[in-house]
Amino acid sequence: MKTNDLIAMLATEASATPTVSPLRRCAKATAAGVAISLALVLTLWGLNPELNALAHTQAFWVKVMWLLLTCTFAVPVVMHLARPGIAAGLGVWGVAAALVGMALLALMQVASVDADTGMQLMLGSSWQVCSASIAALSVPLLAALLWMLRGMAPTRPALAGASAGLMAGAIAGLVYSLHCPETAYAFLAVWYVAGMAVMAGVGALLGLRLLRW
Repeated sequence: MKTNDLIAMLATEASATPTVSPLRRCAKATAAGVAISLALVLTLWGLNPELNALAHTQAFWVKVMWLLLTCTFAVPVVMHLARPGIAAGLGVWGVAAALVGMALLALMQVASVDADTGMQLMLGSSWQVCSASIAALSVPLLAALLWMLRGMAPTRPALAGASAGLMAGAIAGLVYSLHCPETAYAFLAVWYVAGMAVMAGVGALLGLRLLRW
């Protein structure tokens, strides 16, 4: 077979092979990770018995919306970095704005009370386990997102992995909210953000190893 004929045949086969869009691939990976994280939190942590009462408070929905916004802004960052030569995009600023916004809410909350109360708001009743729990629930999400990224072409593996870790941490924070009793902004700005930051670091390290061409 001539070289030109072989090239033409391969091109025809490639065009005939159905491809999954990057966004659909990301959606499938995220759904799989969420399903496993939900199963873990329900099995090992359990639902917060006061969840219904918490759901009637403003602070709970501020927490949920903050985590949803962080996830929403992280998605385009992951998708941009999954492709070669594409900048991280404006989603980075959205993520930064969400984090800074919660930090400002925390500062205003702490500034409105005395030092002892401010410390109590920051520590809550579960500071010892919060960040570790979020990190643990992030593992299946990060694994699924790294699998998704390996099927694409990231040229900045550390950044791609870090963005996947941050996204996994934010989604895990949402899942963990089914168990977590904490809604103080000072608590969220420290321990929830710490969990997300840890996973961003883990994602960066794994990205360097797993996402290289």
